[in-house]
Amino acid sequence: MGVEMDKALARLGAEDAIGQLRRREGRMLQLGSEGSEPKLDWVEGVARLLQAPERLEKLEFAARAIKERGIQHIIWSGMGGSVIAVRVVTEMGFCQAGQAQQGIAIYPLDSTDPASLNLLVQEIAARKQMKLDGPLEGEDLRNLLSDVMMVGVSMGMTSEEPITHLNWFADLLLQAGLTASEHLLVMTLPNSYLDQFAKEQQVPSWPLQLDGGNGTGGRMSAPATHVFLLPMALYFASTNAKEGSLQALLRRAWDLYDLDGAAARPSEHAFARLAAALTEASKDGACQLLLEIPPAWHPLTQWIEQLLEESLGKGGKGVVLFNGRQLAPDAGSRRNSGRLIVQIEDRSATESQSEAVYTIYQPAYASNDPTDRLVALTSSFLNWQLCMAVYGYLEPITFAGQPAVENYKTRARKLRFEAEPLRVLSEWSARSTSPGLTLLFPEKTNLQASAAETFADWMFEMISQQHRAGQKSYLDYTFNGEPSVALLQLLNESSRLVGNELLGVPVKVRRAPAAYHASEQSEMDGPAALVSLRIVTRNHQRSLLGSYDATFLLAQAVSTWQAMLEQGRPCALLFLDGTLEEGAGSLQTFLKEVARLLSARVKHTL
Repeated sequence: MGVEMDKALARLGAEDAIGQLRRREGRMLQLGSEGSEPKLDWVEGVARLLQAPERLEKLEFAARAIKERGIQHIIWSGMGGSVIAVRVVTEMGFCQAGQAQQGIAIYPLDSTDPASLNLLVQEIAARKQMKLDGPLEGEDLRNLLSDVMMVGVSMGMTSEEPITHLNWFADLLLQAGLTASEHLLVMTLPNSYLDQFAKEQQVPSWPLQLDGGNGTGGRMSAPATHVFLLPMALYFASTNAKEGSLQALLRRAWDLYDLDGAAARPSEHAFARLAAALTEASKDGACQLLLEIPPAWHPLTQWIEQLLEESLGKGGKGVVLFNGRQLAPDAGSRRNSGRLIVQIEDRSATESQSEAVYTIYQPAYASNDPTDRLVALTSSFLNWQLCMAVYGYLEPITFAGQPAVENYKTRARKLRFEAEPLRVLSEWSARSTSPGLTLLFPEKTNLQASAAETFADWMFEMISQQHRAGQKSYLDYTFNGEPSVALLQLLNESSRLVGNELLGVPVKVRRAPAAYHASEQSEMDGPAALVSLRIVTRNHQRSLLGSYDATFLLAQAVSTWQAMLEQGRPCALLFLDGTLEEGAGSLQTFLKEVARLLSARVKHTL
C-alpha cells in the first residue's frame, strides 16, 4: 500500500465520507445529485426494503401470478442500467432461455438492429419447436406469442429504444388477437418518453423503485429496484422457492456488504480500499483498470464497466475498464502510473497487494450453490457502487447524470425521422474508400492512397501524440448492430494485434447501440486518450415478424460519431457496402492491411 493510498483512506475516515453518503449531506450530496435532484436512493435501498418486507412479498406474489397465467418467455427491453443487470443474471445461468421448459426464460433486448429481434424470435420459436420459414399469421402467430411477455424499461427520461420494441411487439399482439395489457409491462420514470408512451397506449406501468421513489440512477438499478428484483422473483417462482426468498437474499447480501463497517473503518473495507488504490494509481483523475475475475463471473464485468464509465467519465477524468491482464504491468511503482491491474480471487488464502497488482479476495465467488452465487452477485453490485462513489469523492467527480450522451441522443432523434439518415455524410470531405467500404475521418486528416493506409497512419499519430503528452491510451472498435460470432472473433483478434501487441495499449470491442448506454459517457467526456473506430453496414436484415427496420440504428451510428468529433475525440466511421455477410470479406481485408502497415510503421519508428 502506497503513501497516497494511505492518505486517501485517512481522508475518508477523517471526513466521514461514507457517512456523508449515507446521510445525503456535504460533498457526497453534491456529487450524487443531478442538478438539484439527489440520486442517492440506491445507497440505503436494500436496508429500506428489509425494513418493509411487505413490498418484497408483494413482488413475489406478482411474479407467481405471471407464472400462473402461463407466461414462459419474457423479452426484457431496455438500454444501459435498464437491462445490463438482467443480462448479467441470465449469462450467469439464472432465467436462461435454454431453461425455458423448467421455468420462465428472460431474453435481454438492447439493440435497434432487426437482426437482434430476428435472433430473439428464432430462439423462442426453437424452444417451442416451431418452424419459422416465413412470416407467421393467425393461429401460428398466436401460438408463438401466447406465453410471451415484453417488459420495457427506461431509467432515464429520454431513452427511446424500448418504445420502438414495444411498438413492434404491440403490433404483433394485435395481429395475433392477444390482449396487450396481459403481455406488456413498462417500468420507467414519471413523464419520461416511455411513461408518455405507456399512458397513450394504456400499457400497465410499475415504478422503478418498490417504494415509488425516483432517486436511483440507471447504473445503480441493481440490487434494490424492479430491474433486478423482478428477475429474481421470477427465478424464485420458477424454482418453487419458499416465500420470503427475496428478503433472505437481500438480508444475506446486505450483511456481507457491511456498509456499517465501511463507514466506521473505510481502511478495512476491500472496496473502499480499492477506490483509494485507483486514486493512487490515477493521473489527473484518470485511471485504466485492467480487471481479472474468475471465468464464471465474467458476465459481471459489463455491469462494472457501465457503473464506472457512465458515472465517472466526466471532464477528462474517470476509470476506464478493460477485461483481463492485456498488458504487462508497468515497471516500478503503480502510483500515478495511470493504470492499475485488479485481481478478484476466489480461492486465495489472504488478500494481498503488490506495486503492480491489487488483489481482492472474494471467497463467496467459489460457491457452486445457486443461492450463494446470487448472494455474492448482489453484494458485488453494492460493493462496486461504493467503490465508484468513493472514487468520485476523492477526485472529485459528479457521479450522478450522463450529460455528454444527451448530445448524441438529440442528434439521433432528429436523424431517425429523415428518409435517409446517411445523407448527412454525403458531402463529408475527409473520406477514404477501398473496395467494399468507405471510411470517414475527422476533418484535416492527412488522407493516403487507401483507407487502410489512412487509418493506420492516423491511428499511429493519434496514439503517439497521446503518449508524448504522458497519457494512457486505448483502442476501441465498436460495431453498430448484431455481430456474428465470426465478426466478433475478427474484431477481437485484430484489436489485440494492433492495440496490445503493436501499439502497447489496451483495447475494447463494443456492440452498439448497447455500448452507447454503457460506456459512451466516458468515451465522449472521460479520459481523452483513445482512438475509436465505429463500424456499420449500409444494409440490414428484414424483420421476420412485423415491421422493424434499421433506421434508428443508422441514426445512432452517425449521431454518436458526430458527437465524438464535436467533443474533439479521435473517431473514424467505417461503412461496409451491403449487408454484414456481403461486407465481412472487405472488413477482414482492411483490418489485415492495417495491421501489416502498422507493423511496418512501428518497426521503422523503433
